[in-house]
Amino acid sequence: MSNYLRKTDIIKKKTVLRDYSLSNNNIDDEYTEILRGMSIDKITELINKYPDYKYRKLIESIKTEFKIKNVILGCGSEDLIIRTNLLLRSKGKIAILLPNFYRTFETAGNYKKIYSHYKTESNIIDLEEISIPRNIKSIWISNPNPMNGKMYNKEQLSRLINKYHEIIFIIDESTIDFIEDSNKYSLMSLAQKIDNIIIIRSFSKLYGTAGLRVGFATGKSKILKEIEGVGLTFPVNGIAEYFINSIIKKRKIVNNIRKRINKHKILLEKLLSSNKDIVVSKSVTNCIFFKHKKANIFNELLNMNILALSLDDQDGIIDKGFVRLTVHSSKILFSNLYNRITKLLKNL
Repeated sequence: MSNYLRKTDIIKKKTVLRDYSLSNNNIDDEYTEILRGMSIDKITELINKYPDYKYRKLIESIKTEFKIKNVILGCGSEDLIIRTNLLLRSKGKIAILLPNFYRTFETAGNYKKIYSHYKTESNIIDLEEISIPRNIKSIWISNPNPMNGKMYNKEQLSRLINKYHEIIFIIDESTIDFIEDSNKYSLMSLAQKIDNIIIIRSFSKLYGTAGLRVGFATGKSKILKEIEGVGLTFPVNGIAEYFINSIIKKRKIVNNIRKRINKHKILLEKLLSSNKDIVVSKSVTNCIFFKHKKANIFNELLNMNILALSLDDQDGIIDKGFVRLTVHSSKILFSNLYNRITKLLKNL
């Protein structure tokens, strides 16, 4: 498995590209609606003072929005992943359900690989055949999965967590916000009731704030307090706190952005499917996963100055040749991508 950020950085140094490889770099004009409320005086005020060390306003907003009881903050979900693994490694063997986000396995030490089986024509991954060795103390599961765009069945996942009640399940739900009415699929409510589950969420994706680095974790597990104890005194800066607290309350803006992404995604999937040699794998996220039966689609896209994410060296990807392409809510970025792919398909 590879750190795809390093690989894409090397490629971008060689030529001028439109980067559609990362799942967290959404761009939208409506984000400026929130920025308009931040005057220079307000920014200066935030720069010149420490944040509230308990983050009362932000945490209360998160609790209200997501209907949860316990919240700890992190400098992005990656910070929470690193801190969580630091603790989990001291408690015993870690397992990771593959495929998964590179930061998870990079920081898990000598982890146990467990593979999930999925089909290109289905959004859902079947968990019925998953078996976890008894020596495992914790397991990471990304739901939805950022490397294949699919979700685990909520009922199956709940049964698995209850079956292995002695194992801590860390569910990374960083990409779940792209799903309309995500509460139907999230396990956050279950995490408030039982002791062996932690949920990690991110504001980098749908909320378009990757540069501000804000994530949170929730759950009833006592390890949540332990994770908080190994974090920074101020895991979130004052400007990030103010901005995230503002965007959480802009539900109409966020919903509009989600709808545009889904609309653009449907249009692009329809375009790709018009070519009989292209296989589109179903996805519930903001990304499209596809391959060409004959051509190297990653290189073909690169020739059109489109940088996708090649999935060939990601452990747990069943079929070779697939790429991941991020769909934005920005009409300008989408139009550019759509036109380039239209031209590409004519030449394939």
